[in-house]
Amino acid sequence: MTDTEIEPATTPTTAGRLAVVSAALTGLLIANLAIYAAGRAFGGTFVYLQNATPVEVGPLAITIMSLVPLATGLAVIAALSRLWPAAIRVARIAGPTLAVATIGLMTVPAGFDTTSAVSLAVMHLTTIPATLIALNALARQ
Repeated sequence: MTDTEIEPATTPTTAGRLAVVSAALTGLLIANLAIYAAGRAFGGTFVYLQNATPVEVGPLAITIMSLVPLATGLAVIAALSRLWPAAIRVARIAGPTLAVATIGLMTVPAGFDTTSAVSLAVMHLTTIPATLIALNALARQ
């Protein structure tokens, strides 16, 4: 290889991995807000009762509940995987499992109308591809 040739990249840079993680989070948020809008268009109220008081789940709550858990989990896994590389393999199973489990633990018991419950359940499921895409980017460190 001469001085003017560039060695091909075999692994993404840290900036490249961060870009993939950011894209996964952005895609998740866009998808979930689109699902929310569709749910509203089909008559979903996104209201549940908390201590006999109606509480509406709006776009801000969707944003927070979409991004914070995934971003936090990815940060923990990114740090932990430096000491224990198998953490990413574990997260590839735990992330989707938690996404499905939280439907039964949070969405169903809240008592949403059917359209809202289905929309929110689909939002939980959209977390799965975002999680796997981001974990694949982290695995290439």
